[in-house]
Amino acid sequence: MRNTPPPPRRVRAAHESKSAAVRAAAAAPSRRQQSKWQREQHQQHRLYIAIGVLVVVVGGIFLGGIFYDNVVRANEVIAQIGPDSVTASQLLGEVRPAAKSLDAQAKQFGGGTNIANYVDQQKRNLPDQTLSDIIDKRLIQQEAARRGISVSPAELDDKERQTVADFQAVSNPAPTPQPTSAPDSSDAAVAADTAATAAASIVATPAAAASPSAPTTPTVVPTLDTSAYAPALQQLLDKNNLAEPDFRDRLLQGMLRERLQTAIGQEQVPDTQDQVHARHILVATQEQADSVLAQLQAGADFAALASQVSTDPGSKDKGGDLGWFAHGVMDPPFETAAFALQPGQLSDVVHGANGFHIIQMLERDPARAVPADQLTSQRQKAFTDWLASRRSSQDVKLQLSQPARDWILTRIGMRP
Repeated sequence: MRNTPPPPRRVRAAHESKSAAVRAAAAAPSRRQQSKWQREQHQQHRLYIAIGVLVVVVGGIFLGGIFYDNVVRANEVIAQIGPDSVTASQLLGEVRPAAKSLDAQAKQFGGGTNIANYVDQQKRNLPDQTLSDIIDKRLIQQEAARRGISVSPAELDDKERQTVADFQAVSNPAPTPQPTSAPDSSDAAVAADTAATAAASIVATPAAAASPSAPTTPTVVPTLDTSAYAPALQQLLDKNNLAEPDFRDRLLQGMLRERLQTAIGQEQVPDTQDQVHARHILVATQEQADSVLAQLQAGADFAALASQVSTDPGSKDKGGDLGWFAHGVMDPPFETAAFALQPGQLSDVVHGANGFHIIQMLERDPARAVPADQLTSQRQKAFTDWLASRRSSQDVKLQLSQPARDWILTRIGMRP
């Protein structure tokens, strides 16, 4: 007889059970069983509801964080300049190209720990530095609009062609005939470096305008033929990590700044001013100054004494002669004393920034033409002072919080 396994035992359902009690219980459960089943069903429902609520809460937190980070934080106003506001996202749009430019420079220098640390520090300063630049730009735009100063599209096109041609001329100079007397190689290298730096500054700092007061003559706009212009423009853009619209905007802002600087300079600094012609003797101590003054009052020759004892290297060999100067050129205590004198009169001892002076005013002209270099310096200072006063005015409100600064740094790949 074969050893065959017994057939599997069939488990009957409750309604198939032979037990009448089991069948009766399944057909008509007791109240206790019904209550138990209901409790189990309610517990399952509550569990499903809790899981659903948790999912909704977690999703809401996640979506809320995304919304806050990309909408609320991005639209946070971080500066108010008159009627114009600057948001965090607008600042980020200006910071990103600058950060990419720093990365490109780091690659050009070959990297390394020192370069990496330097770039890291520069990037951390970008939010504040860039916001300061934006404020200056907005102030200049607002004042230019108020004065009716503008740049036409044709003028901007000319400026772009000129800048590209100048850049090309420096980057790829044409061969020049060998001079009869060849310069020293070190001088040639210095000249080449100077030219390259000047060309780079055309693009890197277009807002740094040339002197507004220097006499100008119409300049023929350099041109490149079509085949040469496009690659030269692209080379310039690549070198400065710029897109052409950004490049044109920089040129536009530079031209507006230059024209506004000219207008403010001419308005605040006239071509002719009240000036004095004076000479002085500069010494290190009060005792020396008292001795020099006593000698001059006793009849000593001013020029001879200046050449002997004055510590001013720029004037002592000229008998202390400073030439003509207007207001705003000299140290304030010196200037006040000089303009208070009459021709031929000596001052008392004047304590200035560089030491102790005895001043003699030689002559005065209330409407003397200002030398070109002094006029340029004064007009640049007038514009700089105007811009500084506008920055500190009540119209400019800075609201760059640390969280907003950290948000920008995170967006350029920096750990706050």
